Amino acid sequence: SPTLGAQIKDFLSRFPSAKWHQWEPAGRNNARVGSKLAFGEFVDAHYDLEKADIIVSLDADFLASGPGSLALARQFASRRKVEEGHSMNRLYVAETMPTSTGSRADHRLGLKPSEIESLARQIAAGVGVGSAAAGSGDVAKWAAAVAKDLQAHRGTSVVIAGPAQPAAVHALAHAMNQALRNGGQTVHY
Repeated sequence: SPTLGAQIKDFLSRFPSAKWHQWEPAGRNNARVGSKLAFGEFVDAHYDLEKADIIVSLDADFLASGPGSLALARQFASRRKVEEGHSMNRLYVAETMPTSTGSRADHRLGLKPSEIESLARQIAAGVGVGSAAAGSGDVAKWAAAVAKDLQAHRGTSVVIAGPAQPAAVHALAHAMNQALRNGGQTVHY
């Protein structure tokens, strides 16, 4: 928070030899390290789902938990109402266990925790970020469909990685959002 940040800054200015260490074992370290892999610095991603036509969740229960989940749930719901001049958003969820976000998905894929990174790499390759070993079966078809939909909605899509996912998945989500020109549109850093 800004208040805590100001208090830490004040404390460190009064005690210049002091060092501030902070660690949360169930924290957002994977997301932080993923942002450093993607951007060379630590950044926090903030999502604007009101502008997102396509939303891809890589094991992220963003509608029920985590920073800003209430605002994200409201934004998501605002695009689920069919009104004149507004189109509904589409939600793709790949998850390792049933979640509130997954229950609202238009397209849901249940996977083992060890399979999310491979799926993320397949989707990323489909949108022109890196390369991935060719997948097969239903997972490869799902990844190809997601990538095609993301490509068709550049600047109006968003890829969100869940907090339990490794830093590589977070970095891939950032890279996809950048390649799809979502930065400054549906994703703000």
